Amino acid sequence: MHRPLPYDTMHVEYFLLQVETIMISIYPTIYHTFQCKADRCENTCCQLWTIDIDETTAERYHAMTGPLGESLRQAITVDDEGSHFVFSKEQPMCPLLNENGLCKVVLELGEEGLCDTCHMHPRFYKYIEDLELCGVGLSCEASVELLTEDMHSNQVIFTIEDDNGEFSPDERLTIQNIFELLAFDIDPALFQYIPSPDAQYYTRLLDLYGTTEPIDEEWTAQISALSHDIDKLTTSVQTYVATHDMSLFNKVFQYILYRQIDMLADYSLEAILSYAKDGVEYILMTSALEGSPLKQVARWSQQIEYDEDNVELLLQHYEATKNLLV
Repeated sequence: MHRPLPYDTMHVEYFLLQVETIMISIYPTIYHTFQCKADRCENTCCQLWTIDIDETTAERYHAMTGPLGESLRQAITVDDEGSHFVFSKEQPMCPLLNENGLCKVVLELGEEGLCDTCHMHPRFYKYIEDLELCGVGLSCEASVELLTEDMHSNQVIFTIEDDNGEFSPDERLTIQNIFELLAFDIDPALFQYIPSPDAQYYTRLLDLYGTTEPIDEEWTAQISALSHDIDKLTTSVQTYVATHDMSLFNKVFQYILYRQIDMLADYSLEAILSYAKDGVEYILMTSALEGSPLKQVARWSQQIEYDEDNVELLLQHYEATKNLLV
């Protein structure tokens, strides 16, 4: 399945309306150092997705002259909902990448020549009253790599800015501090990920993930492989936990929580915590069996975080079963 790449700013129009009223902005420290790896990326975002092109950019692309304009029009699919870049099994990579894996649009027009989705990805912005939550998505290889850079901490650290200068530029927050800003008084232990290799738990988790809409055939095959021998899987994860540092997994747990804070408007804290816990546990399973934990984080994010239907499906499940969860 090739799904739309979300433009995660809660819609451009809403963002523009909020610019004048936002008082506090929060950023993970990795946001400030993020840089696209371009041709050095082994898991480029310029594949798999259907990319919606905003109307203004689409008009510019359709009117553009020269070889680039011709290449753009050949790459664009137009339907009743607008203009899109659509990738398929036959054409999995964006046709606008050159032989070196670099974007022809950026090379000729600069980043300002990109459509809104391509220009903003993997950045996201979410709004809770006068609080702006900013970040870079974990589907991006570069984002995940940045999480591993500070090996002296197993916490995600955030910066905070405000229009009135109430916060110092040197001030740093943890995920717990952000929840406190939102008036949540939560046991600090709930923000720490604890691996839970257990055969019954893993069976339930894999059955649940098997109901999500797959991004591709590899996702379905991976769930099948993990489910083949649950006892062996559980033992492999136990061994992995005993022999590997869990700092990355704890950071991913906190980062998943951070990205879903705005969902507390519709779902309970228990549901959000279960969503993050199961996500990291799945990443741990795949890391134990296949290795490459950074790749596993990005793959999970592409499959779950970047499909709003899958996020909703899971959160609804956790909400319905929150009193039954062990």
